[in-house]
Amino acid sequence: PAPAPLPPPIPYQAHVIGVASEPTFEREEAGVRVYRTTTGMPILVRRKLGAPLVHAGVYVLGGVIDEEPSAAGLTTLMTRTALKGTATRSALQIAEESEMLGGSVSASSGSESFGWSISVPTQFAAAAIELLADVVQHPTLNEEALETERTIAIADVATLRDDMYRYPMRLASQAAFANHPYGTPVSGTEETLGRIDRSLVRRWHMERALNSASVIALVGDAEPDELASLAARAFTEMRHVGARALPSPQWPSSVTTTAEPRDRAQTALTLLFPGPARDDEARFSSAMITSVASGLGGRFFDELRDKRSLCYTVNAFAIARRLGGTIGAYIATSPEQEDAARDGLLAEFRRLRDEPVTAEELMRAQTYAIGSHAIRQQSGGAVLADLVETFLFGSLRELIEYEQHVRAVTAESMQQVAVKYFDDARRVEGIVRGVGKSV
Repeated sequence: PAPAPLPPPIPYQAHVIGVASEPTFEREEAGVRVYRTTTGMPILVRRKLGAPLVHAGVYVLGGVIDEEPSAAGLTTLMTRTALKGTATRSALQIAEESEMLGGSVSASSGSESFGWSISVPTQFAAAAIELLADVVQHPTLNEEALETERTIAIADVATLRDDMYRYPMRLASQAAFANHPYGTPVSGTEETLGRIDRSLVRRWHMERALNSASVIALVGDAEPDELASLAARAFTEMRHVGARALPSPQWPSSVTTTAEPRDRAQTALTLLFPGPARDDEARFSSAMITSVASGLGGRFFDELRDKRSLCYTVNAFAIARRLGGTIGAYIATSPEQEDAARDGLLAEFRRLRDEPVTAEELMRAQTYAIGSHAIRQQSGGAVLADLVETFLFGSLRELIEYEQHVRAVTAESMQQVAVKYFDDARRVEGIVRGVGKSV
């Protein structure tokens, strides 16, 4: 006989967002409508015409930067474990419901902020916002889920140690900020991850996720007032408090080096100098410096790889944090060429300090930055990220003034940054030194 037909699936029923006070509209700035909930939570809504998706996120200023060194990785464990079940949903239900909505809830944790986000087709915005709010506000943070995430996090740390790009970066960062929270690794260590228990995770969620300098942000082609209303009605248990004051980092006063050997036929070196902080206009000049230095047509690649064959790869970067920045470079070379590669890299930094870049180099860097930024704005997720960053760390006006800031950079302003920061005697190095193998 023919098998009996399967019963029809139960229709998807989204949870209903409760009734609460409507948000208060505060202002519109740089194309962003700013609202405030009755508990003080800011809500940012930026309409992106024609976008098929609504991107929603909740982000908090702090987290890793507030961790005790002995509990490094606490924020990472907390944000990930929150995805594994709430008071009314299991981990499976969260995953299935996300899939039904055409998206997934994701967690992120950085050195100065953390959060959760979801992106779904516009018609499912209400259900997605309610799901996101449940994950953020009501996670069970149970023992089994915590142990699973701990195991994954410890495996990630072990993997990081074999990463010839990220690990030298970590060594250098820890050396540069040895006595400051910026030196605390986002991922934690095997030791610190192992000692974090459920009670600490639950307390951290209460203190840092529910009562914090946080923001709800939404981007999509929907009526801003409606999106803000949905968010205000869903996020009723978060309270906005001022950001915690932290001391500025003190850069080492002499050459500082941290090195570890590896059974590799390659040596990887990250070299760091101090740099402008996030609120310093000079950060745009430092970004143009690294653009001139990096890339296939950049100075470092052209001189150190193409002309002198000193490395496999080389690039420069600038990181502008709230309390202080860094400008640096990464170079991968053969072990026997480590000294020559370092000397060549330092010579290129001195060249940036001793003479201005050419007009052509500056124009190329500016054009690339402005073009890359314009392409980035095509992504709703990128718009959401920029929205949150400017609100938490700067001003919303940055959203419409980026090109103006980039075009204001001059060869002279770039040289001033180089003169101020590129001091060989205060460099910090993180090295993974290849030993014992040959190609």
